[in-house]
Amino acid sequence: MSEAQDLLGNPLTGSEQKLMAAYETLKALLDEDLSPAARANVAEAIAALWQAVNDLALTDDRPAL
Repeated sequence: MSEAQDLLGNPLTGSEQKLMAAYETLKALLDEDLSPAARANVAEAIAALWQAVNDLALTDDRPAL
């Protein structure tokens, strides 16, 4: 298995790996059957976390919320 890297090819630190895991977990939650209020709050959390992963060049995706 290859080591996770940022968009510049640098290996991810432990903290960066945790940020990406949280981001991916929240994105996966949107596929769940959530109440409207829960879905709105998960979407808000994804948007906030996306700012961090984008600023750190960890991913180039922008979630469609």
